Amino acid sequence: MSALPYRLAAEILPYHDFPLEVALEQLAGLGFSEINLWSSAHPLAAHVNPGDDPTRIRSLLERFGMRACGLTMYGKSQDEMAERIEFAVELGIDTVIFDCEANYPDFVAKFLPPLVEVASRNGVRIAVENHLTVPFSADFESGVGEEQRWDEGVDTLAQIKRLVTDIDHPNLGVCLAPPHLWVVGVSVSEAITFLAERKRLFYYYIWDIDRAYRRDVDGLNFGPGEQQLPRPDGTLDHSIPLGTLARVGYRGAAGLKCHGTAGWPLEKVTEQLATSSAYVRSVLPGA
Repeated sequence: MSALPYRLAAEILPYHDFPLEVALEQLAGLGFSEINLWSSAHPLAAHVNPGDDPTRIRSLLERFGMRACGLTMYGKSQDEMAERIEFAVELGIDTVIFDCEANYPDFVAKFLPPLVEVASRNGVRIAVENHLTVPFSADFESGVGEEQRWDEGVDTLAQIKRLVTDIDHPNLGVCLAPPHLWVVGVSVSEAITFLAERKRLFYYYIWDIDRAYRRDVDGLNFGPGEQQLPRPDGTLDHSIPLGTLARVGYRGAAGLKCHGTAGWPLEKVTEQLATSSAYVRSVLPGA
């Protein structure tokens, strides 16, 4: 793994029911040294938020030998995101992640440009996740919202290409989410290559999707957590995109991710992540 140009990280998201200190201890015990922190709307993870003591958070990271490689913030207003970009700087984080938060024309004309300006001023990169154009709601994991799709977003490869063309700025790139690509029939490796060529691949989620997913029905319900974690019998063969990341010289973080862990006991979250992490490490190039 040391020969890889990119870094294997973990999302704190699966531990959204548990305190920050507990999550860090568990992930450090699984051998992770980098973590993507979340500051998002309920029921997503919100372990860190503006107003928290950044010195305490950095101290906790240091205690467990971990570095924060990103800050994900979904379901927030433009002002709340600007505040979190500045908070990321206090935490020593150089990359923030969110999805297309409005119909595409409004997103690139009104929502995103001021945030790119704030990010550029603070030396932070914005990674826009390719995401189904289904509006976020508190019960998104039940699949609601499919009937409310926006006309345009950032989900297909064509729309990803359009985003980085319409706002061609060194502080704006993409966080690739394989399940969202799979739903719209896009090759993960093709998207990786396109973005890497243009230096616009800023983050990568190592993430799967339930084989039982029904397109145009299930919306953002990608299945139970154990079916979203990469595994040998999963939907995607992760050795291929992970190999592509190495081949194109990607040097960012690749974070192990899943939703669907609400109500799980701590032991189950850690056990499932341990199993998935072992699989991912076994298919890394050079493993």
